[in-house]
Amino acid sequence: MLRYQPIRNRELGLMSESPLAPRRPGGRGSGVGRPRDPDMDHRILRATVELLSEVGYVRVSVAEVARRAGVSKPAIYRRWSQKSQLVVEAMVTQMSPGKAHDSGSAAADLHALTEQLMNVLTRTPLGRVLPGLVAEMAADPVLADSYRDLIIKPNQRHWRAAVERGIASGEFSGDTDVDVVLNTLAGPLYFCLLITGDPIEAGYARSAVDLILARYGNDIALPAR
Repeated sequence: MLRYQPIRNRELGLMSESPLAPRRPGGRGSGVGRPRDPDMDHRILRATVELLSEVGYVRVSVAEVARRAGVSKPAIYRRWSQKSQLVVEAMVTQMSPGKAHDSGSAAADLHALTEQLMNVLTRTPLGRVLPGLVAEMAADPVLADSYRDLIIKPNQRHWRAAVERGIASGEFSGDTDVDVVLNTLAGPLYFCLLITGDPIEAGYARSAVDLILARYGNDIALPAR
């Protein structure tokens, strides 16, 4: 079921060990002057994630983030020009560390990546705040670029690599359209989250990969679990 589940403090503690997100585009900070304090960045991002998990995107305020992080509002605005950019970078810290799934089966790798995306959308604050972020992105091209560059593109690289391995090994036919595969697997998840609000059943990932194999697979079935 595609339903948001709040992150517990224990889980937040585990995620806090992730490295800082890349420098976001469009902020006011620069490499000139005093170097940034990684500990302060970490406290700000952690406070942002905690607040997002409690109240959602709309009710997050920079003032409350500053209070929880023990910093001033100007300290935050020197790093992120607006709340939406801060939220995107905070969301990066909640994504699973990027790694390629290479099990020897492209279909199994795509299945794992699809389940991983389902988990991100249902078990991290991203699923809860994404509708608000999408509304902001429509009016803020800088935010849209930040979201695509920091969240969408890095993950898409792993999906593309899995399909390309499948083509190279003969698991997928040579005419496989990589974009169609990616859109078929991930598109319905975002459609349900952002448009219909319908639940996604636990078996979605396998059914979606089976659909891809029916169109592009060379008589190779998804391994049984």
